Amino acid sequence: MSEIHCHICGGFITDAASVSYRLPPDGVAATGPNTALCTCKPSVIYGPPPGYLAWPGLGSIERRRAAASARALN
Repeated sequence: MSEIHCHICGGFITDAASVSYRLPPDGVAATGPNTALCTCKPSVIYGPPPGYLAWPGLGSIERRRAAASARALN
């Protein structure tokens, strides 16, 4: 079994069903993993959810980020 850690607090995620997958805010790095349990509600992982890259027709994260930046400029 693989371990997953919250990118906000670095704590170990015990309930994978409560994870929120997000794009990281610009300039923010994920917190390094530690041995504590995650207390965030929801736990956050920066990146696509499992299976995302296998879905045909969906754009990449970089394309979505570029599109969001372009919308923000308008």
